[in-house]
Amino acid sequence: MRQIKNRWPVREQAELLEKLGKMMVRGYTLLDALKMLELQLNKKQRADISFGMRKLTEGYPVFQVMNLISFHKDAVSIIYFAEQHENLAFAFSQSGELLQRKIDQAEKIKKAAKYPLFLIMTVCIIAYILKAAIVPQFSAIYDSMNIETPFLTASILSLFDSFTFLFILMLLMFMAAAAYYLFRLRKQSPEARMLFFIRIPLLGRILKLFNSYFLSLQLSNLLKSGLSIYESLKAFESQPFLPFYQKEAKCFIKRLKQGEAIDEILKGRPFYEKDLSKAIAHGQLNGQLHRELYSYSQFLIGRLEKKAEQWTGIIQPLIYGFTAAMILILYLSMLLPMYQMMNQL
Repeated sequence: MRQIKNRWPVREQAELLEKLGKMMVRGYTLLDALKMLELQLNKKQRADISFGMRKLTEGYPVFQVMNLISFHKDAVSIIYFAEQHENLAFAFSQSGELLQRKIDQAEKIKKAAKYPLFLIMTVCIIAYILKAAIVPQFSAIYDSMNIETPFLTASILSLFDSFTFLFILMLLMFMAAAAYYLFRLRKQSPEARMLFFIRIPLLGRILKLFNSYFLSLQLSNLLKSGLSIYESLKAFESQPFLPFYQKEAKCFIKRLKQGEAIDEILKGRPFYEKDLSKAIAHGQLNGQLHRELYSYSQFLIGRLEKKAEQWTGIIQPLIYGFTAAMILILYLSMLLPMYQMMNQL
């Protein structure tokens, strides 16, 4: 079945999923809720929903229909697991909330960086104009007057001369990273790719938190529906949307068959928070593993949001500081040569 390529904005996906969850809790069937929500959508979205409803009536599972409409992979995977434990209403609300959290975090980062980045771009344009038009004039005046360029002025002029080199170097580094991903990293196994990203500062921390959050939340829902750990991992193994979790589930199942406990397996995996195995061990001891995993997942999502706020608080002052330094250099580059030439006269 051909997939619809034009994806909805993530915010609109989140709104639709949250509304579906609320309506199904109030007693609507999925098709009735979609028919009601269809009236509030634009032409393109109505066409997608009509297509989805046709596929549902033909017997397609909900997660597959969502995938055909190109909904976010995180939302599709949550609905896939929900169909294993038959709690679609909760899963729609849950997936909508997850997408909304991602949007909110991205908005906070954009808001924090928007004005400083504008200042940096403005300063860079001014610096380019100075380098192209004003700096050569100062150099020519020093040469014509046989005046030795002072050290500080020479340093500032050299800094402007290095701008082009730095820009080319950054462009080459970006191209090298893109080529490495396209021709090498993308062809490696999901575990190898995840291990590569885990080793990147900051990004690796986020990935560990999210991996632990997603695994604990979905295991909690599956266990709550009455499945065993083994059956829950088989559900992870059979889903086609997230190859990393699919491979992880295969690894877990293989080691479970060899007699290892799930908490011991997780201790040696570098992709998750270390306290995930402790949460599982504690849940197995008190016989409430699904409750412990759900509580732990909510703790992790709070930690993710806190980390995003902390990094926003660090990045914004750094950008402002860099911008201030650039403005000071521009100011000195224009005033110092004039003062020094006046002193030479």
